[in-house]
Amino acid sequence: MQLIVNSEFDAAKKKVTSMSARVRTERMRGSLAAANGMITSMTKKKEGSLPSWDEEKAVRAAHQILKSEMLDDFDKGYAETLVKYGKLTKPAKPQA
Repeated sequence: MQLIVNSEFDAAKKKVTSMSARVRTERMRGSLAAANGMITSMTKKKEGSLPSWDEEKAVRAAHQILKSEMLDDFDKGYAETLVKYGKLTKPAKPQA
């Protein structure tokens, strides 16, 4: 996940590809699908072929997905990965 946050997309793609052979659960499949989707979207944004990638909206949607009672493990893995990404990219709140 940190590779995606750091915009190291080639390294992140290689990591996702290497991990895909070891995936054993639907939750992990969902997580890898989310990571792959983020890499693709951010790469397209960087190239200029995707007009916007709004991390805040994606994370907000993931939180809403997690509230659904009809989630399967794939959905949970996908949404949890987006939430984790959001936590990594969110600036730290200043302490009072």
